[in-house]
Amino acid sequence: MHRTVMLGIDAGDLKFIQAHKGQLPVIGRLMQYGVLRRLDTTSRVFTGSVWPTFYTGSQPGEHGIYHHLQWDPAGMRTRRVTAGWLNCEPFWYKLARHGVRVTAADVPMMLPSQLGNGTEVVNWGSHDQLGPFHCNRPGWEDAIRRQFGKHPMGAEIPVRKTKLELESIRRNLIAGAELKGRLVKHLLSSTEWDFFLAVFGECHRGGHILWPEASADSMIRKDALLDVYKAVDRALGIVLDGIDPSATEIILFSLHGMEGNLSQEHFVAPVMQRINYLFAKEQWNYTGKPSNQRSLMRLLRSRLPAGLQNAVARMAPVGVRDWVVSRAATAGYDWERTPGFAQLADFNGYLRLNLRGRESSGCLKPGEASYKRYRKCLEEAFRGLRTADGGKPIVGELVWTAETFPGNRSTYLPDLVVTWEGQPPQTALESAELGRITARLETGRSGNHRHEGFILVNGPAKSTEDWAAVGHIKDIAPVLSNKYFARTPN
Repeated sequence: MHRTVMLGIDAGDLKFIQAHKGQLPVIGRLMQYGVLRRLDTTSRVFTGSVWPTFYTGSQPGEHGIYHHLQWDPAGMRTRRVTAGWLNCEPFWYKLARHGVRVTAADVPMMLPSQLGNGTEVVNWGSHDQLGPFHCNRPGWEDAIRRQFGKHPMGAEIPVRKTKLELESIRRNLIAGAELKGRLVKHLLSSTEWDFFLAVFGECHRGGHILWPEASADSMIRKDALLDVYKAVDRALGIVLDGIDPSATEIILFSLHGMEGNLSQEHFVAPVMQRINYLFAKEQWNYTGKPSNQRSLMRLLRSRLPAGLQNAVARMAPVGVRDWVVSRAATAGYDWERTPGFAQLADFNGYLRLNLRGRESSGCLKPGEASYKRYRKCLEEAFRGLRTADGGKPIVGELVWTAETFPGNRSTYLPDLVVTWEGQPPQTALESAELGRITARLETGRSGNHRHEGFILVNGPAKSTEDWAAVGHIKDIAPVLSNKYFARTPN
């Protein structure tokens, strides 16, 4: 039976790794002797779609998952993805059903384990989580808690951080990487496996919060992110110690990278409000004044100090946090005069059309002249946005997702995705049509996604040949599956 150890560095950035590989000896050795391939990724459009794309081997229009909180058109609200709503089966479930011994740990964006044969640990220390910590083996959750405790990373609260909070995050991520290494090593030695998969989430959280800033007054400690990568590198050394690369394929991979935060997503909601006001004046002869989306949760999130929000959110149960986020994002709309709206996002802009027959309070009918006019209004308005200090365009590509990602679940995706041109986060924009718009990035993220993944393969010589045609993260699952199943002739 073929044997594979597959280790993910969630959001491990290849450029950052290559720039510091002298200080990352374990990864450096893998790079020296292995075969490296850069991978295209769905994070270019949907940053949160990469893990479901990887583990299903399919595009977002087929699996339907792009964020941990998604739009529910029946309830006109945002809610967490669940198995009863958007269930997806990872490729290693089929391997297990056909006798391959499987162990998987902390793959992000996983629903509660439904693995019958084998071992699967979910949501112990992942950056992105769809549910609580869970293991499919009876009694193992308690055993893992007793031996390894709780991963110190915790939930990310999207607010600005103090210097003390940033230092605490750095320390917790270093400690979390060490704990993850011990847990993964324990699973390697205590379970039977032919296919072993584990993911380290610390570089993802660190990349968002601790990405180095050029400004002299940055509160982020120098080399804070490198400290996290070094901790993950040490953990990888512990995990790989004793594994024979001549008999076992060793794969290190990442589904996207990181760089300085270049998102303008904070402008999307106010831009949509201006567009909707102008469209309502033309389409429905609306004579009222333009107004912001009003809701108590949005007001509180804009007025409460960041430190207080951080403290309160960390104490609140997940369900309460989800409710607050949903109310802040979607409450206060007059749906009869809202043909489109901004959806919850973390990098690109996600827009949803409020369609009759799809949304329970829809007002825009597909195919009518008003529908076509509104689509044109959206495109022209976003393409017309310019920086206030130099008149540079900020919008890159506009992606209509039904055309780019067709599939049975494409209706669960945002209708239009606004990508960015690569300007630093702005505080003011100008538009000939919409006027001056001000907004400020308040997520506390110095880093955000860079749209390149990689796979690094070490092991038996012939195994590296199988990866020659792999150029996208969706291609990984079929190649791995083919290693365990005989190819059938056409």
